[in-house]
Amino acid sequence: MPLLRIQAAPTAATAAIHLHPSDNVAIARAPLSLGQPVEAGGRQVRAIHAIPAGHKIALCEIPVGERIIRYGCPIGRASVLIRSGEHVHTHNMALEEAGGDRELEKDGRATPRELTNPPIFQGYPRADGRAGTRNYIAVAAASNCAAHAVDLIAAGFPAGSLPEGVDGVVAFPHGEGCGHSIGPDTQQLQRVISGVLDHPNVAGAVLVGGVEGRDSGTDAAVRWRLGLYRGSVDR
Repeated sequence: MPLLRIQAAPTAATAAIHLHPSDNVAIARAPLSLGQPVEAGGRQVRAIHAIPAGHKIALCEIPVGERIIRYGCPIGRASVLIRSGEHVHTHNMALEEAGGDRELEKDGRATPRELTNPPIFQGYPRADGRAGTRNYIAVAAASNCAAHAVDLIAAGFPAGSLPEGVDGVVAFPHGEGCGHSIGPDTQQLQRVISGVLDHPNVAGAVLVGGVEGRDSGTDAAVRWRLGLYRGSVDR
């Protein structure tokens, strides 16, 4: 059975994307072969050599030192003369260091005045100055070994059984941590769990460990991140 081509070859109108009216380059939507016509930004050019998908094609001649504009912003300068239809990349574009000759646009809006009676909302002030809009108790697993346990713990506190002012007991199970070697993955897990437990919508938290010695230090690392070893966080 012959294979069918489900992606049509690029036409002049579909070969490249012009991101901003002021751009002097366009972005190849698909690999452009030698001689491929391109219509973008009201200009018609032909690729003077093959250009990979996602790369830039010059829509006009760009002299040496002239800025290359993409997204309406300069992204570099031509290090050599760039011809119309040429591939624009690191071989002919030099990085332009940020200078002091650019000014941010001014829209005329005045600086907001400090309000004497700022708006307020009903929330829960926390000891560190933040405020929550909910009052949850979090039950988080230190590793996947405790994932089922935290689900069972949270399920044991249905909404009708909670005292006034407690919005819910929420489980945070996951499939990571057990037996992991210490590295970027475990560090990311520890950051996420710490962020959950320290969220302003969490009034109290329980961190449930798994098999002793198999949580890759997550329990201890999370406690250290939250300052619990020094008593600086009351959870």
